[in-house]
Amino acid sequence: MRSPGPSRRAPCARRDAMRPSAPHGLRARLGRAAIDVARVARVAAALALLLAGCIEVPPPPPKPPLQPKDIKVSEGVGLEIACTPTGVELCFDARDNNCNGVIDEGCGVHTGILQFTIAWEEPEADVDLNVYDPAGELARVGEPTASGLMKDRDCPRVSGECQEQNVENVFLTEGEPARGRYRVVVRLDKLNDATAPIRVRLSARVGQRSYSMALDLSPSAATEEKSVEFTL
Repeated sequence: MRSPGPSRRAPCARRDAMRPSAPHGLRARLGRAAIDVARVARVAAALALLLAGCIEVPPPPPKPPLQPKDIKVSEGVGLEIACTPTGVELCFDARDNNCNGVIDEGCGVHTGILQFTIAWEEPEADVDLNVYDPAGELARVGEPTASGLMKDRDCPRVSGECQEQNVENVFLTEGEPARGRYRVVVRLDKLNDATAPIRVRLSARVGQRSYSMALDLSPSAATEEKSVEFTL
């Protein structure tokens, strides 16, 4: 009897056993390639964020200019809205002589985006500028109201501080003006030895525009004060 021959599957088994596994170098290169792909993805994401930050964003629309509305003046008072240049800036006349929006510029008078100034020639007469903010608070000398209005002088003064240059001035110390109704009252407090009527120039700066008017004050209940009201 013929003995059985060798199994035909044995050589295949040997070949499988002899087949080499993937070399270590190739594995390392594949691992490094995966790390590089991850790094590239991170760099791309960072660049995308950087480019997004560099995209030009349009600025917000400009704020509308300050414009007084619903202006109300005492009877017989004419409001000069348009400024007429009269030359260089003169001091202590409560005018914007060069029409640049600043009243008594360079004269030691404080200014601001809101400013109210009066001036009169008679040194003996005592005239008061009283400005009330939208909360009804009166501007005082050296102490701003809650809305920032402050008076920087009160003339005339016995101490000679005004040097017979009678000017009173109220200005906004900083920031944006409060919105609401403003009331400006010019009052003849004492005539003293001056002769009535007292001609007083009142000017107001609102934003970059100035407004002006001439007031005649006399010592009587009907003529001792004039007022201007407007809304921001």
